[in-house]
Amino acid sequence: MSALANIKKFYKALLIINFLLICFIVYQVFYSKYYWEGSDEKKFSVRAGQNLDDIISELRSADIISNSFLFKLSVKLTGKENQIISNSYLFKNGMSNSDLIDILTDKSIMQLIRITIPPGYSLRQIANLAEKKLSLSKEKFLKEASNDSLISLLGLSGQIKNLEGFLYPDTYEVSPAINEKNLVSLLFNEFRKKILDDNDIQSDIAEQQTTLLKTLTLASIIEGETRIEEEKPVIAGVYVNRLKKGMRLEADPTVQYVLPGGPKPRLLFEDLKIKSPYNTYLNKGLPPGPINNPGISAVRAALNPAVHDYIFFVATGEGGHKFTENYAQHQQAVKEYKAKLKQKKLNNK
Repeated sequence: MSALANIKKFYKALLIINFLLICFIVYQVFYSKYYWEGSDEKKFSVRAGQNLDDIISELRSADIISNSFLFKLSVKLTGKENQIISNSYLFKNGMSNSDLIDILTDKSIMQLIRITIPPGYSLRQIANLAEKKLSLSKEKFLKEASNDSLISLLGLSGQIKNLEGFLYPDTYEVSPAINEKNLVSLLFNEFRKKILDDNDIQSDIAEQQTTLLKTLTLASIIEGETRIEEEKPVIAGVYVNRLKKGMRLEADPTVQYVLPGGPKPRLLFEDLKIKSPYNTYLNKGLPPGPINNPGISAVRAALNPAVHDYIFFVATGEGGHKFTENYAQHQQAVKEYKAKLKQKKLNNK
């Protein structure tokens, strides 16, 4: 083989190596993915007037990017350094510089965060969830949930101190830019649509000569007792029977609501002695207001309780409850429940 042929072969190999090197560099600059520990999603805000270096510095501080130089280079190469939009964003684990730049500069990309508020969540639990999922302040959320103007829209000024019971539990898709006030308004407006604007519910309230507050209070206790849909009207019937007989409701969820440290797996005897108007072991009748935010099925159960003679119920140890008509039957059901718990502990050893 001639020297010229060898030189051509060498330069050909060099071109291939250079091409591969360029591809590798381009990949590293634009498409190498960032990963961080902990949450799969991170909220990030670009404020009006921020320059590129400030934005990059905050991205690095938030551990969204790990290489400031490569990110800045990628922005410069795309020519989009002056196209970054002031907004709040949601970045997911495993994004590349190219992904981040597209999100930061493309007005057509609509980001939404999905947040699910389960039925039976209290204001405190919703506030904690908002802090975790939306990076909001739980203190500000609770303050907004005490908004006098929203309470007055319910016609309950002077009767309730906050919107406990009046924020609708559901799955929502919200902008990363949402704030505490917007979130409270969203949940409150959904409550108005689902409960206040429901003709059947309003007719039942009027027909039974009860009030919205009493209905939501009873519904919240029902929601706190069970997640089994078919049990809700039965439990509602138990509490209606106890109220008619002048008995205390003795509902565990009302005690859980006032525990200083928040709900716990099992109440102790001393917990039942906590002095509070919400403690239905000490006070007759309904508590002053809801203890959580019930779903529509619990509201319907409160307004349409099952007709029966039960005045007690206890957990079966299998997810549901056993209902009884007198104290002797109730004591037997409690013994059965304790026996199942003991057997489960033995089986787990």
